[in-house]
Amino acid sequence: MKKRWMLITAIAVLTVMTACSPTKLGPDGRPYKVSKGTKAAEAETLAPEAYDPWEMAFIYRMKDQEFQRVTLDVQDMTEDYLLEMLIEYGVLDEGTQILSFEVVTEKDTSGSGVVSGPFGQMGVVSDENGETEAPTVQNGILNLSQVPDWSAEEEKDMLACVGNTFMDNYGLDKLKLLVNGESYSGAGVTLGSDDYLEFESGYKNVSE
Repeated sequence: MKKRWMLITAIAVLTVMTACSPTKLGPDGRPYKVSKGTKAAEAETLAPEAYDPWEMAFIYRMKDQEFQRVTLDVQDMTEDYLLEMLIEYGVLDEGTQILSFEVVTEKDTSGSGVVSGPFGQMGVVSDENGETEAPTVQNGILNLSQVPDWSAEEEKDMLACVGNTFMDNYGLDKLKLLVNGESYSGAGVTLGSDDYLEFESGYKNVSE
């Protein structure tokens, strides 16, 4: 009877210790996701590099005539993933490819010394001599293989979905949209060589 009581007590102690074990967190403060197929017992001995931290991706879409930002947890947020989701949400057509995408760090050319974009360095910047200089901004250049034959009524919304998706995920101030290397031109919007898409507010946050 005494041995049985000691066994029950030991099991209870182990149960409490297991329940109180802290959740392993990654460098970003989010729980690590154990690689698929890894046993829980083995996971305890793996180095942090063996875990795949989750990332957040923001995809913009039009649904029920509402401009939405969808927040998704992903393991690898890339431009190809953003394209895949824009296709899934009906913003772009199946078969659309990204021919190129680059982020360029530039000086603000507005002449005001103040960045007006949502992600740029705000305010006037001065050098060591007190002279005003243009702040730094990050602009993107996205070159797609094709775009849908948008009507004039839906074109503005669809451009906002593409522009916001890349600007939000890459912290861009503006986005230049090219189609087969040429500036975008559609039913009601024609972008010149110096024209960019700018961040559109007024969206609703949703999650899936």
